[in-house]
Amino acid sequence: MNQEASFEMLLQKHRIAVERYINFRLPSSFDADDVIQETYYAAYVGYEKLRNKELFKSWILSIARNQCNLWFRKKYGNELMSLEAVSDIAETNDGSDDTVHSILSLLPKESANLLLLTMQGYKHKEAAEQLSIPVGTVKSRLHHARNQFRFMCTPEQISMFEKGRKIMPKKDYTCGFPEVMPDLILKESSRPFFEIQCADEGFIIPIVGNKNSEGTYRRNKLALVSTCYVPKAAMIHGVPGVKICRDTYNIKAEKLYKNEKIWFSQLTDEYVRDLATINCDCDEDDDLPTSIYTFLEEDYDVSVNGNDRVHGRPLLIKENPPKIVDDKIYVDEYNIRYTMGTFEVTIGQRTFETIKFIRVQNNNSITENYVDTNGRLVFMRWYESVDCIRQIGWYTDDFKQHIANNPKLIVNDIEYRLVEDRISEYAL
Repeated sequence: MNQEASFEMLLQKHRIAVERYINFRLPSSFDADDVIQETYYAAYVGYEKLRNKELFKSWILSIARNQCNLWFRKKYGNELMSLEAVSDIAETNDGSDDTVHSILSLLPKESANLLLLTMQGYKHKEAAEQLSIPVGTVKSRLHHARNQFRFMCTPEQISMFEKGRKIMPKKDYTCGFPEVMPDLILKESSRPFFEIQCADEGFIIPIVGNKNSEGTYRRNKLALVSTCYVPKAAMIHGVPGVKICRDTYNIKAEKLYKNEKIWFSQLTDEYVRDLATINCDCDEDDDLPTSIYTFLEEDYDVSVNGNDRVHGRPLLIKENPPKIVDDKIYVDEYNIRYTMGTFEVTIGQRTFETIKFIRVQNNNSITENYVDTNGRLVFMRWYESVDCIRQIGWYTDDFKQHIANNPKLIVNDIEYRLVEDRISEYAL
């Protein structure tokens, strides 16, 4: 095989990882496209010097890293993200100011950059090297910067950030969810469809300090309460994001499963992106080795948008109805939001104006989601295919019989049945 054909084959094999990396590091897809082309050109020119072709992935990723750093140096004078880049990457467009980075944008540049380095995990000595100042100066400036940051916060934001440092402060892990499913009314609305920005993925917005719980109801009884919290910032392969932890309390067993799931996400002005996942880190998994998967692995199950496995899940929910024939739904892609109109959702005493959309995750499961005018996920219904329900061993025969009478969806000629309802703590 000649050099050009060999290069094309290896590039195609690792293309998604390279493009994910560059898109996740740069503030916009427009900038990323330019850097991607520069990376591919540099790799093509230098390919003949790569002696061990088995190292192609790490080699081309190092080129991508250098090209990203070069882009930052050209635009901002260094490889650190400036306040402008932070705003591009971290702020949402919903007009709210309750994010860490929106507060940073109000501070003097030297204070904001120092706090940003601290959030990214840099030690005092490392921050001093990055900023070319003495370690003692870093310590004194950091104390002043933290006071500035706190001064710029509203009381509600201070409360939010303080809560973010605590893990499950309540002794009652039910988090106030009633034992019996609250009265639920789902009513189609006459309100025209409205586009909305939604960063609420899995009942949590990936911003440091955020915390939220969801109650899972099966047969109208509270079965699980899962609490997600974002304790700190994180850096995965040089890409800034946050760490998200989920603890789940099993009502029947009266047992809390700490770190039932840990993952890392990045919130940009356009997308929510998964960066990494830690599996088998719960106490119940002591016999299994902890497994870590990152977005640079080709088979990583990232937050995708249909066939686009590079950019992440768009924040903006646009109208995108599926084809419906005789109450049967037909979709072209998995993991795409297919909008089903506007609905009034009443949970107990509270009513929300929402957009309803479904997401067909695979031939086994579908989620039916209701997002309110604030871009918050208030309610979710979980459906599983009839074939999948039959095969799941931990579902009792009695539970399977109950599911058989639940509401159904027929999507691409596959029948799905409602298995459980999930309510956000935000909606209580």
